Amino acid sequence: MNEDLLVLATTTAEREFATQAVAFLSARYDRRRSLTANWGEGDEALSLFHESTDAQERAEANAARAWQRARWDAGFGWIAGPVEYGGRGLPASHDRLYRMIEGAFDVPDMSPLRIGLGTISPVLVAFGTPELIETYAVPMQRGDLIGCQLFSEPGAGSDLAGVRTRAIRRGDDWVIDGQKVWTSNGSFADIGLAIVRTDADAPKHRGLTLFVVPMDTPGVEVRRIRQLTGGHSFAETFLSDVAVPDSHRLGEEGEGWKITNRALAGERRSVGDRSHEMNARALELLRTLAERVGRSDDPLVRDRWAALYVSLQSARFQQQRMQAVPEDRLTGAERAIDKVVVAWAFRDLGRLAAELLGPSFAADTGEWGTFAWTRWSLGALGYRIAGGTEEIIKTVIAERVLGLPREPRV
Repeated sequence: MNEDLLVLATTTAEREFATQAVAFLSARYDRRRSLTANWGEGDEALSLFHESTDAQERAEANAARAWQRARWDAGFGWIAGPVEYGGRGLPASHDRLYRMIEGAFDVPDMSPLRIGLGTISPVLVAFGTPELIETYAVPMQRGDLIGCQLFSEPGAGSDLAGVRTRAIRRGDDWVIDGQKVWTSNGSFADIGLAIVRTDADAPKHRGLTLFVVPMDTPGVEVRRIRQLTGGHSFAETFLSDVAVPDSHRLGEEGEGWKITNRALAGERRSVGDRSHEMNARALELLRTLAERVGRSDDPLVRDRWAALYVSLQSARFQQQRMQAVPEDRLTGAERAIDKVVVAWAFRDLGRLAAELLGPSFAADTGEWGTFAWTRWSLGALGYRIAGGTEEIIKTVIAERVLGLPREPRV
């Protein structure tokens, strides 16, 4: 039993680790039933962004915390983390192997913890002091804290170097004033990783610094945002005279841009990590939809479907290739490629659905597998922004990967 999971291991050490992981997971949860692509069965599940109420999100966060604590206690909470901080110090390949195995079991949704575990904690370990790591990174990995990113602003989402939230030094503290937007987990996060401007006279990429901001600090106000799709997965965060000690600074003053790029690489990676099974199911639903509307023999539809299949497979292979490269050899641009190709796939899947459905795409008739594609297409717009808009990401790829002339810098 579960031999199909053990074959994912490629070495003797990985096989032993996989055996331990399967034993741990199978003792607690049943195997997960994959979402069916059979027409008319179950929920269409075509929402790209999480859709839930505040109460539901908090319940999901509590379930995720509890599961992370169980993983930590069993030695699966921080698989590649430093041994001196409670991690197992295993290669990143073991972490990827565990995630593949865990994905086969009906465990709680870890989305509420993903930013803290995959984005904030790694940069704290890389650039933070031992005190910051002990105070924030370890508790996040243990499931005790939830983190959020305080990056985007109303006038600086695509180009984070243009942030206007400022921090002024006052003795041993920095006082932060400004506004952040599109904050995932904002309404229930314990800490935020904030990029702010500490030197108004420096070039915009050089006057930035990162701080860890406890979300219960006086002056922090969080307001939930209602999305086009009806959910409330994001918030806007107002910072008014928020005093943060200098000990909460991450890296050197003015080093924020470099650290932010490291953090965004983790966010862009997670966009691709979560998408492949979902895209494969969506593509199969589109094949069935083409048959139902009598266009499965249309050469234009067949060509677009085949192009999507090739694109999705290429995206998957690209990500697998990058996962085999040690993180310290990656520049961040590789993850940008992942993010762009996945966002394009979301967009093109929605466009083909609209072509096949015609008016049913925009008018809710109650028929299964029709109007639900509207949520997909609206979500696809968001993914073209999340982790940096396509325009910014393509500039990164052009300059760092293709070696094209750099854009003029202010």
